[in-house]
Amino acid sequence: MSVFEPDILIESAARRRMPGVMAAERRLMAAILTDAMGCFQKNLVARTAKRRRLFREAEEWIFCEDWQWVFSFRNICDVLGVDAGALRAHAVAWKRLHGEMSVKTL
Repeated sequence: MSVFEPDILIESAARRRMPGVMAAERRLMAAILTDAMGCFQKNLVARTAKRRRLFREAEEWIFCEDWQWVFSFRNICDVLGVDAGALRAHAVAWKRLHGEMSVKTL
């Protein structure tokens, strides 16, 4: 099971927390979060400058504590009912595991 499987509870939880945020905005936020985690995972051991930049940008966004920007990691997680701390812990574990594996194969 993927971390990003759709969950029908997210829709109702987000509606209760932020009733002004419409379904389209929540779908956009879910897409942003999914894309960032994908960039983080796919580009962790990238060899090209472009892909290393994608990884760095995703990592910076995931670990930024910005609350001011509507599309910040923290705000998106709050709207979607995702535990930001748990997702960050997952990213750290992924980086540790796959980063070490890539060093061993070089």
